[in-house]
Amino acid sequence: MSTAMKKTKNVRRSHADRGFTLVELMIAMAIGLIVTLAVTTMIVVSQSHERVTTGANDMNQGGAFTASILDNSVRSAGAGFSQYWNRGVIGCRLNAERSGKHILPRSSALPAPFEKVMGGAGVSDLRLAPLLIAQGQSAGASDVLLVMSGLTNVGDVPRDIRSYSTADNKLFMKNTVSLHQGDVVVISREGTTDCIVTQVDGGASPFEDTPGQDTLPLGGTFFSEQSRDGNTSLTDLALDSSGRTKLSAIGNVNNVQLQAFGVGSDQVLYRYDLLQSNDRDASEPVAEGVVAMRAVYGVASDLDRASSMPAPVWEAPADDFALDALIAQSPPERIRSIVAVRVSMLVRSSVRQPSLVADESYTLLAGLSGASTVRLADSERHFSHRIFETTIPMRSMMVRLLPKGETQ
Repeated sequence: MSTAMKKTKNVRRSHADRGFTLVELMIAMAIGLIVTLAVTTMIVVSQSHERVTTGANDMNQGGAFTASILDNSVRSAGAGFSQYWNRGVIGCRLNAERSGKHILPRSSALPAPFEKVMGGAGVSDLRLAPLLIAQGQSAGASDVLLVMSGLTNVGDVPRDIRSYSTADNKLFMKNTVSLHQGDVVVISREGTTDCIVTQVDGGASPFEDTPGQDTLPLGGTFFSEQSRDGNTSLTDLALDSSGRTKLSAIGNVNNVQLQAFGVGSDQVLYRYDLLQSNDRDASEPVAEGVVAMRAVYGVASDLDRASSMPAPVWEAPADDFALDALIAQSPPERIRSIVAVRVSMLVRSSVRQPSLVADESYTLLAGLSGASTVRLADSERHFSHRIFETTIPMRSMMVRLLPKGETQ
């Protein structure tokens, strides 16, 4: 091999052994950094979008679920006892026992977050009503909804009672159509403040409704025959020959609905069973992420005389429609005029964002009487918030009956 060829190969080998120059390395590093930065940015943006999407889904699902729970309870409010509202049924003070122990009226406060309801003294003067709003009586000045409804098998109306036998705990009526074993019923009389919650139960011989049946046996878990103070009894209520004593079915023992809904300090919507049907004197969590709840009544006047259903007017639960004022009115004309409720909830996501994503304040029921503004701390503004509002009609309250003494 010639000397020239050897030199050429040595030069080529020296260039190959030498590698990249400093300029080439810097260019390669710059390109690598740009690619890394682009990929990292894409990942950060993707994760941010994922958090936003997850938060929005949380709020949408939570708000829809909460609205559905309230809708299912409120829509049937008053079923079983709203008819003949001026006959002593609506507005009567509830007396109830469970397994021989008085649970209504209640002198002690309800469990949190309902400890402020009716002045914090419990529900000592709770009246039978389809819907009552206790304004600002749960956490964060949120409202409490008191919902009472029946779930009878057929459309029911209060029916007359002829007499009561203390010897065998039986009511004598004109008929027992649509009543079943396990039904929880309310016995009331026009002109009497207290009414008594009791239960249908045939004991060893299960009660069966048959045509022409006029005897209704009482017993079971919710059996009671007198008020807590002893001033009113089934015997006293039944001693009336003018037909003013009524029986109203408010549902089977497994699905009777006397409930309270309110917001806790932990931003959870809670439900409390006023009859303690599960034998638990405790609030039950229903939905997470509920920061605040406000509600107003949908009121329609002249229900009995108008040729068509009047458009409801929204009334805040204050002044004449404050809880105390509503239950004090006799006959309960304002309670009768309530045909809907509008509920506004501020719902929060469970996903924290690195930056502030929520507004400083949110106005619930904006533009309506009873509008309320909720202000958020900066720590809460890292979570997405959204307002959910729903209007729930009360079907049973829309059924119009002529006032007593009037004809069509």
